[in-house]
Amino acid sequence: MHAAPDQRAVAKSKIGILLFISCCLLSTGRVIVEAPWPGHIHSDDISKRSDLRFAELKPHLPAKGIVGYLGEPGDSAIPDYYLTQYALAPLVVDFSPSHTIVVGNFPFSPPLQLPENLRLVRDFGNGVMLFASKDTK
Repeated sequence: MHAAPDQRAVAKSKIGILLFISCCLLSTGRVIVEAPWPGHIHSDDISKRSDLRFAELKPHLPAKGIVGYLGEPGDSAIPDYYLTQYALAPLVVDFSPSHTIVVGNFPFSPPLQLPENLRLVRDFGNGVMLFASKDTK
């Protein structure tokens, strides 16, 4: 036979469970109250800044086709390349300087040395440059 549970132990268990549930609800309530509403989110939209950096370059590029890409080496190379692709879409930007037209993206410092086959057509400032193959005029 089982002994009847102590009424004090049952009361303590109920209080513990209620306290646990209350803490969970308070935590969830805080998250709901402090979470921003979708219309009120203020973000530093890097893609919009990238669009602005390449805005002056875009009219000097073909409307469609493929252009090359030359950028800074290092950890930011791939993210910078993707931002360039995004800003210049629908134009295809190939991660290679072996094209007739090549976009230069150097947000931190200008290139120390260019590939032999490229010549600078125009420096748009802010690290955005336009290169052409030396074989084209």
